[in-house]
Amino acid sequence: MNTDAPARGPIGIALVGCGRIAPLHLKGIARLGDWVRLVAVVDPDPALAARVAEEFGAARALATLEDALADPEVEAVVLCTPNALHAQQAMAALRAGRQVLVEKPFSETVEEAQALAALAEETGLVLAAGHTFRHVEAVRQLQDRAASFGRLRAVSISMCVHWDGPQAPWWATRTREEGLILSLFAPHAIDFVQLVVGDVDPVRLHVEAARHQSGWQAEDEAMILMRYPEDVLVSIHVSYNQATTMNRKVVHFENATVRIENGDELWIDDVPVVVPERAPSDDTALFNDGIAHYFETQMREFARAVQGLPNRSVRHDAALRQSRLNHAIIAAARHA
Repeated sequence: MNTDAPARGPIGIALVGCGRIAPLHLKGIARLGDWVRLVAVVDPDPALAARVAEEFGAARALATLEDALADPEVEAVVLCTPNALHAQQAMAALRAGRQVLVEKPFSETVEEAQALAALAEETGLVLAAGHTFRHVEAVRQLQDRAASFGRLRAVSISMCVHWDGPQAPWWATRTREEGLILSLFAPHAIDFVQLVVGDVDPVRLHVEAARHQSGWQAEDEAMILMRYPEDVLVSIHVSYNQATTMNRKVVHFENATVRIENGDELWIDDVPVVVPERAPSDDTALFNDGIAHYFETQMREFARAVQGLPNRSVRHDAALRQSRLNHAIIAAARHA
């Protein structure tokens, strides 16, 4: 029996929001014809929706989420809209009986996150948060081998890119209270920390944040220090100001040092274990590596969750824990 085979036919998907991150989700969907099929794309700009629908083979280009939820062929929605819309739209989709994959974060407030998690529990539907950087072979092997490395001692993360100004218009108006890099980029690092440390929360945290660019109002660089139970120490550095992209995660165990470089290389005690070939492609948007395969694997895990199969999706309970921690981090930065 093929354990990676779908339990049923492809799940009908509507992708909502055709902005900067949508093409990566759409490429992931396009590669998984046995698991999912793109029924519709949704965007308030009809020309954009029509162009994306034609490019990625969607049957329909729609103007609103309500239009998609009225379509009986739509079984699940992928929300790629601005952060402020996530909670409202995820709520509407769950209430309409649809499964939901939402770009991180799945809400702007802890109260919204709690309401979403409660609704997901009540309906029994899948509500998953999009944390693409955990959906690679390197992270899977780290998860599966962790027990053999002994006690966890420390985690050190540095995730740096150079964004020369807002990558979407709404970035420019983010306030310090809402957070910029702490709400848009740091969640990737926080998700990795949660994956490694397990179902525990930090006992102490300290945050320093700064703004180096004038194209936005809120912070574009930050350092986060956390102490977890059993004396596990965590440091996170995130930046939108580094000319050389860096995506490095180092996990110090009692018996091994495990390093993930460039998102999907795994090194154990400086010995390469997973080093993917990097062929030139058109998937060079965020980290100049080609990361559509992250979105492909994430979509497969979501489809497995929808079909009731074993999966590694970031479900609503983990997303709620991250929401609480992320808001505590943003608050700490304001009061530093």
